[in-house]
Parts: sequence; C-alpha cells; structure tokens
Amino acid sequence: MTARATVIHVTRPRVLRTTAALVGCGVAALVHCSSGGAGGDSGFGTADTGTGTHGEGGAAESGARETGAQHFDATGQHETGPLCTDCDHDGYDRDVDCNDNDPLVNPDAYDFVGDGIDNDCDGKIDDPVLHCETIPASAPGSPLDFARAADLCPQISLTHTGKPFDPVVAAAFGQIQGLSLPDAGTLFTSTTKNEQINIVSSFGQNKPQLGQTLFGISNGPWGTGTPRSSPALDPAGFHLANACSDIPLLGDDCLALTGNMSAANVSVQDWGELRLNVQVPVNASGMSFDFSFFSSEFNQWWQSSANDAFFALVTSKTIKGTNIAKDSAGRAVTVNSSFFQVCPETSEAPADLQNSQALAQCVGVSGTAMVPGTLTGTGYDGAGAGGADASAANDTVQSITGQTYIYGGGTGWLTAAFPVTPGEQLELRIVIMDTFDGIKDSVVLVDNFAWQATPPATTGVTRPK
Repeated sequence: MTARATVIHVTRPRVLRTTAALVGCGVAALVHCSSGGAGGDSGFGTADTGTGTHGEGGAAESGARETGAQHFDATGQHETGPLCTDCDHDGYDRDVDCNDNDPLVNPDAYDFVGDGIDNDCDGKIDDPVLHCETIPASAPGSPLDFARAADLCPQISLTHTGKPFDPVVAAAFGQIQGLSLPDAGTLFTSTTKNEQINIVSSFGQNKPQLGQTLFGISNGPWGTGTPRSSPALDPAGFHLANACSDIPLLGDDCLALTGNMSAANVSVQDWGELRLNVQVPVNASGMSFDFSFFSSEFNQWWQSSANDAFFALVTSKTIKGTNIAKDSAGRAVTVNSSFFQVCPETSEAPADLQNSQALAQCVGVSGTAMVPGTLTGTGYDGAGAGGADASAANDTVQSITGQTYIYGGGTGWLTAAFPVTPGEQLELRIVIMDTFDGIKDSVVLVDNFAWQATPPATTGVTRPK
C-alpha cells in the first residue's frame, strides 16, 4: 500500500505587536536599581555629586531622576532612588520588559504553559505559539517550511530585531561528501533530493503529534509502496571510503553505524538531512522532538552490521556533535535498536522469515497503548498482497500459514530530548541514510519540536507520555 502524502493548507494569522502594546505590565516594572551608588554608576549619565544618596528630593539626586516620580520595588512597595531603564540587565528596557527584576522574562523568552507567568511580555499569560503550519510556495517546501511543519515556531512579542522571537536562525537541506578511497579516488556527493522528503498531514495512519502537519525524510522515494525494491537514488558506483569521518561520527556514534565492522569499510549513500541552526529562548533549558522510524530491512538484517540509520546530531555549548537519538545502550536508531517494536503481527514466530526471533519484542502492526504508532498503510506494514516474485531477490513477501507478510517494521513514536544552555545558538542535524547500498529503504517522521523549562532527566530517547 502506498502511503498517501497530503499537504494541508493551514496558516497562522500574523499577530502584530507594537512597542506600546508591550507596556502596561504594572507597577512591578517600575523598579529600583539597588546598584546606583557613586555618581554615574546607575547608567543614567553624570550625577551632580559623587555621594549618590537616595533621599527624596536630596541634593545628590541623579540628573536622570524624574522630578516627583513614584518608585516601586518588585512587590509594589514604594521606594526612593533613581529609576533604571534595564534593571535586570537582559537588554530590554522597562517599556517592553514586563518584569525588569527577572532577566528570564522578556521578549526573547518562551511563554511556558502552566507557570502563571507572562514570560515573553506579550500581555498574556501562558499563550505560546505551539504550531505554525504553512503553505509551501512549491512542493515539497523549503527547509524553513519543514521546520515550521514540525512546530518550530516564531512567537509573538517583538524583539530587538523588530520581529517576533524566531528559534530558526537558518535551515538547509544537507549533504555528505567524501572520497572513494582513503585520501584519493573519486569525490562523491550525496545530496538531499526533493523526491526523498515531504510535509504531510499523515503517513499511512500515523497522524501528527501536534498541530496538523509533520515532515518525513526517506533514503528512497517518499511514499513508495515497495520500499524493499526501490532503486538507489545515487549513481551506480557511489562509495565513500570512510563515512564516519565524512559525516562526521565519533566514538560510540560511529560504532552504532558500523557495528563490528571497521569504519574504513562502511559507506553511506541516498543521504537525507534537515540541518537547523536554532536560537534557544533565554529561559529554556531543554529541547525535544518526536520521531518515528520505519525500515524495510527488518527483520532480515536484524543484529547485523551497517544498517540504515537515523541520527539527530547536536552541536552546542555542552554537546559536541554527538547523536542524541539513541537507546539506553547508546545505539543509534536502526533495526537493531531496542525501540524497534512495531512489526508484522503473527500468532507464532514464522519459521520462514529470516531472523524470526527478532519478532519476540514486537507488539503488532498497530502497536499498543504503550507503543503509539502504526505500520498500517505505510508500505512497512507486513500485510501486503502476495506476488509471483515472493521468493525473488527483492524478497518482498513471505507466506506464513496462509497469510502474506512483507519484511518491515518500525519504532512507533518516540521522544528525543537533550539539555540546552539558555540563550545559546545550536546546530541540529536530522539525518537518515542508506548504508552499503541504496536499496531496502527506511523513513523517519519528525514532529512536535518543544522547549522545556528544566533540563531532561536523561539525554536520549523515551516513549512519549
């Protein structure tokens, strides 16, 4: 069955905010700068005297002090002293900063739901923009369209740029490039091709985790009903002498790709990648997204080396280009991952399926309440119609007690989470690839980018709650 990829047409009306709309956050915004001492230290110009006492109407009042102005601390209590324009030193003056005592409250913050705080100073409490579907100017859409489809959204309050806070600094489709021989040979390049990617409202019976769209990347033709027999996308003879170096993958991440083989013997091709440069809100300490991985290599290549793989590679202040989409054993998401549990459903381990013991951890075509997600209608669902070539090289189907099965399976929906440093810029690479050859395809769905106020308990992958 072919997964139908339907792009829906949803836009979010632009919400315009002027500077004036951001004022009026109450008396707590008029706060006393406790650091104002010797003349000029408060940042309001030169005082008439170096003593800087804070008595009302005293001779040492700063030249910037408004005559007769009333001053309040963060609790609304009357105070005396010079009026500062940016008391919390977060770069925003009190006319747009609705809590000038808290550097984590300003237009560069994310308005977390449930904390009862207007974090981003848009005049409303707990009202973040959660999803932002868009209409691509042309199919399949730009890299930015893909980020929006998975809910990486601009917010509301106007920042110093004059525009709303936008976590997407830059977005691009990636590629891999390398030599066919160590330090010699042909220079090969595998780029992300339009036929590999799509923004959809469903994949088979899998719906978005949030909003009305998600995006998918395949290492073969998107939405094919025959992922085990689709032709390679890169030219014949494509070979990289050392894929781990070319990606790059280091340490355990390289081992997760190569298994027990030498890295020098592992090539990848039919590369698919969305590369994002992301600005972290000043009050966020964690980031997450949901994904679901499917592969037609299951179960034939279970526990073998060099499988198709999905990586989420992060480069930040605390993460140095490593994969954060991995199981508890540190393995990248492949058919060998412990999360590969949504598989063709059988009443017994089918003897005529290669590595049938792999099905022991499976929960069936449509998963269970504990493993959300389904193979139905994806082309990886293990229930395709039989054919005369069932025993041919493409090995599309196998007969079991009168039923017909396709090799295939998936992880169901998972959540990848990792810590971030508030206010930093980081790079996130969403990558899928063929290993060794360009056949027997896999696909990954991505949705529901989200921020967390606190770091995740662990970096890695869990089932969504």
